[in-house]
Amino acid sequence: MSFIQFNKNTLQSPVISTTHQEKPGAMNQEIFQSFLFRNDSHIKAVISTAGRNLLVEREFSSSFLGIINIRLKLSLFISILSVLPFFGISQNAKRVISLVPSITETLYLVGAENKLVGCTSFCTLAIADGKEQVGSTVDVNIEKILKLKPDLVLAMLLTKPQDIETMRRLGIKVEVIPTPKNFAEICSQTVEIAKLVGYESAAKAVVQKSKQTVDSLMQKSVQRSGKPKIFFQLGSNPIFTVLENTFMNDFILLCNGENIANGLTKGSVTRESVLMKNPDVIIVATMGGFGAEEQKTWQSYSGLKAAKNNKIFLIDSETACSPTPVNFAKAFADVVKFVNQ
Repeated sequence: MSFIQFNKNTLQSPVISTTHQEKPGAMNQEIFQSFLFRNDSHIKAVISTAGRNLLVEREFSSSFLGIINIRLKLSLFISILSVLPFFGISQNAKRVISLVPSITETLYLVGAENKLVGCTSFCTLAIADGKEQVGSTVDVNIEKILKLKPDLVLAMLLTKPQDIETMRRLGIKVEVIPTPKNFAEICSQTVEIAKLVGYESAAKAVVQKSKQTVDSLMQKSVQRSGKPKIFFQLGSNPIFTVLENTFMNDFILLCNGENIANGLTKGSVTRESVLMKNPDVIIVATMGGFGAEEQKTWQSYSGLKAAKNNKIFLIDSETACSPTPVNFAKAFADVVKFVNQ
């Protein structure tokens, strides 16, 4: 009998082994090709090398040929499986739990809500749709999650590391999605999330439409003269503001404005520090219902530029603070309108 054996240490030295112990032949990997074919009860191995061909022909029994055929198919199958992960090919998730309200919105945006089996108590859209609640972003109920038998859990960095580790030890795939730092990252994350559930093309369509809206609004801002100083408020006690390297800072940058909080590393500020900066525009998120009261407070400062020019506005926190392409485009349209008013 004869068979083709590859040296374990290198692919550059295939060895022709037979019961007659034929000498091994060293081959160049780049030009090495082998073809196995059957002709009745014969099998021929044609090995092409640089400048010469070596033909090995031996007589085999039908049963042995069958074994060879099975082994070749199995070897090919295993080889294909070993290559697939390098091309990023994976099975789409069918049962998903979202621990992030904005990610839950993203699943609905791309039409993947049918795959959502669980959400947080803040995912209003999913709750109205009858989805099971499994806690909040920070505090999750592992027992409830296990009962829902998810094949994918989408979390963020606010989720407790020990809970993420527990889920993974229990065999649950957990993807931790970082908070996007700008509009571009919102768009790319939307596509990546959609990929996990098999809705990439739908996500790309959503992203494209939102980008077109944002680009159009940016053109209006470029045409405006001057660069207004803007204060974007997120909380009242203490007062919190939008910082650099956050996606909400893009509301200011893309409308050709200047964030008065540039250079700060912490989001909490005093009212006095804002008054000293004397912003041209103040935008207050409605989060927690404090927005209207804060608007009245800022309007009471007669020496404030924003108060003098009636440029103190409220913005819906449901859209401004939730990073999806559609929400960003909608909130950005409000910001552009406020600044250009």
